[in-house]
Amino acid sequence: MFRMDNRIVELASHELDLHPEARLHDLYKLFYQGTFGPSHIMEDQAVALRFLAEEIDCDEFDQVLWQDVSYMENFFRINFVIVKNRQVLIDDLFRALVASSRIGATLSHDEWKEEWYRIESVLRDSLPEEIFTPESSMVVKEAVEGGKLVHHSASYKRSYHPHYRVISREWFERLIGTTY
Repeated sequence: MFRMDNRIVELASHELDLHPEARLHDLYKLFYQGTFGPSHIMEDQAVALRFLAEEIDCDEFDQVLWQDVSYMENFFRINFVIVKNRQVLIDDLFRALVASSRIGATLSHDEWKEEWYRIESVLRDSLPEEIFTPESSMVVKEAVEGGKLVHHSASYKRSYHPHYRVISREWFERLIGTTY
């Protein structure tokens, strides 16, 4: 348990170093993605591909090219600017998404709720209070109880223009060509 508590603090602290405007629901999204990967967006692959193509056409991107978001499983966020600049082909990223969507953790809703409330307790003991705004806490509570993922907070979107997808470490290393 102590090892996972350390990973919780490490993962959240790294996120706040990269994105100081992050709030609790941005951290919830981080831990959710680091546990379940992209499975939530791959239920309808045709829609997922269309959204991927549309989002790559954006003009503003976060400066973080990739980010290790591994929590219960090994996943990375990969910034779409890498695809837009043709460092990675869209077809290869989509193949990575399809494959990665099959390997996320298989926790039940109740198991995830229990895990999240443990994560949140560790976060509340170790992070600044301003992360835990009433709005953000309410968004997360509704998401946890409903078994849903959340969108990034308005301040996060405004500050960082997050356009990325989550893929497995194996696919990240294959696409980026480096061992992380």
